[in-house]
Amino acid sequence: MKLYLSTLIAAAAFAQAATASAIVDPSLASSQTTRQEYAAAAIQAPTDTACGVTFDINVGTQGIGMSMGYEFNKYIKMRVRGAYLNASYNKSWGNGDGEIEFDGSNAGILLDYHPFGGVFHLSAGLNFSKSTLSATASAQHNLEGTYDLGGYSFEIVSDEARIKGEYDWNNLQPYIGIGWSTDGDGDSSLYFTLDIGVNFIGSGKFSINSIDGINNVKGPQGEDLGHVTDGIAEQAIREEGKDFFKIADDIMVYPVIQLGMGYRF
Repeated sequence: MKLYLSTLIAAAAFAQAATASAIVDPSLASSQTTRQEYAAAAIQAPTDTACGVTFDINVGTQGIGMSMGYEFNKYIKMRVRGAYLNASYNKSWGNGDGEIEFDGSNAGILLDYHPFGGVFHLSAGLNFSKSTLSATASAQHNLEGTYDLGGYSFEIVSDEARIKGEYDWNNLQPYIGIGWSTDGDGDSSLYFTLDIGVNFIGSGKFSINSIDGINNVKGPQGEDLGHVTDGIAEQAIREEGKDFFKIADDIMVYPVIQLGMGYRF
């Protein structure tokens, strides 16, 4: 008797659950879809599953780069990206030449959040940079005697006379930004992407790396200052490139604008 009652109770509970399922989803009941098929359909829902892997090539203020991403769902995506940039600017400094050159590579990891499940996203992450921004003042090879730079007069002892310094910023740089990416629809296809944001590079520091082919120096009033020191060399090069140094000394964020094209797998 107890077994019989238990069987009836279990059958009634199953019938009640089946009725409730039919009420909640009549189409499910009418089509006689099994619970296993229903569960499989739920697993395949785009909001609950990974949408795929993405790869793109991009270009912008960080140089030429590439990124690879993984879409956990239509709202969350993670990317790893890297880029390389080399650029230089030349100008006459004193009676010699001045050159400012940026050379470096960077890599970063980003988390993208698509608040509406569409093409627009918010991004945050961390950038790892190994870059140098150098400023070099050099005397022309045919100069003899002195090299006038930033109000100072340097005695030339070699045709390779030059002063070189470099700017350093933080190697680890937080990133925040926004962007648009047409790869959020869940289809395997070609897509385009745009990122706009900033790397927080911190306050930079300029230091003299080398002084070559120069011996003694005279000051702005013609006074003999003796052997060239790093401090004198920095003052001279800063005075000659003051427009550049005004920007470099004040900047604490690096603007990022990258436009790319890729494929979603």
